[in-house]
Amino acid sequence: MNSQNRLLILVLIIILTAAGCSKTGHYEKGKELLAKKQYPEAIAEFQKIDAIEKDYRLAQSKIAYIQGLQSFNDSLFSAAEVQLVRVASDDEYYHESQLMLDKINQRKMSSIIPKTDTLIVREEIIGSKGEDKSQDKVKAETESDLDKTAKFTAQLRDLIEKFESLYQSAYTSGVSSKENYLTNMRSVASRLNALDYGAKEKDANALELKQRATAWMNKRIEFIGRLIKDNTAKETNTSRSLKEEGDKLYYSVTQQIKKTK
Repeated sequence: MNSQNRLLILVLIIILTAAGCSKTGHYEKGKELLAKKQYPEAIAEFQKIDAIEKDYRLAQSKIAYIQGLQSFNDSLFSAAEVQLVRVASDDEYYHESQLMLDKINQRKMSSIIPKTDTLIVREEIIGSKGEDKSQDKVKAETESDLDKTAKFTAQLRDLIEKFESLYQSAYTSGVSSKENYLTNMRSVASRLNALDYGAKEKDANALELKQRATAWMNKRIEFIGRLIKDNTAKETNTSRSLKEEGDKLYYSVTQQIKKTK
């Protein structure tokens, strides 16, 4: 074997070795980024791992953990629960995921509180006299508007959580599955647009939340639709700006949710 052939073989070995290291290094790199709380970058590394690789299962588990954690921190508890239950029992983040699930369950239990009987309020109004009666009536009407606002806001939050969960599933799924998720995303967006807010004095924060959520949902739908059109699982140069716009709108929605609590 002459020196030229030996050099060629050496170059091929180096290339193949580098390719192998690059392939297997995504999981470790993702773990490092996750530990540094660089969540988008960590997800990007985990998503580079092919289904045939040994680290694929735990990589998907960590993607679920990150998405669940982000939804939990944004108070989108239904969306968080969907992701956290997917964290593998042998994942080092399993215990933390279970703690968040316990908190979500505790929140569900604490939210089951008997509602005040509105008939009692009406009887108090009828039994009042003169100026006191007028004041009680105004108070009852105000409470009624507050109840309607609370109900409207709760419905908005529920639909936002459902949509976020569908979007995350659509984003991480293969091209062949995205169409079904997109159909469900459009259905949730339509339900949000059709929500009725019957309060006489409408809360500005609640109205703003609906407006921001609508814009966010439309941008996410456009993004997933573009991925389907491009026949690609992840964003490309032509669709990356849509995702980034959707990310900004999502942040805006989560900030508005905090104002409506």
